[in-house]
Amino acid sequence: MDMQVDPEQLASVPLFEGLGSYALGEIAEHAVKTYVRPGIKLVSAGEPGFSFSIVLSGAADVRVDGDTVATLGKGDVFGEMAIVTGGKRNADVVATSAMVLASMMVWDFREMVGKHAEVQQRLDKLVAERTGG
Repeated sequence: MDMQVDPEQLASVPLFEGLGSYALGEIAEHAVKTYVRPGIKLVSAGEPGFSFSIVLSGAADVRVDGDTVATLGKGDVFGEMAIVTGGKRNADVVATSAMVLASMMVWDFREMVGKHAEVQQRLDKLVAERTGG
């Protein structure tokens, strides 16, 4: 099973849209491809956030207090809220199909965002949308 993330897979992710091949390659170097079976809880509300994930394929539900509040699919991201805010995870994320994720640890995520102002701007906008701000 290939664990290397293909930079071309990241090009279609809205958070990374418009980045050049060098930047995408740099991000891909820090990411690990993970294969997930349906029904697996990917993150749990209340836990500290140590990783950030990008959905390369498949789907997952975002659940708050057991209620599905969003569905994630190809190109969506999760885990950024706890990393950006420094708080705990605010929802459970559960795979509803087989999935392939590209994940990176918090320190790699912060380094990547720090190098690319356009990613930081999109991330700030995403966090504002998700927090209702």
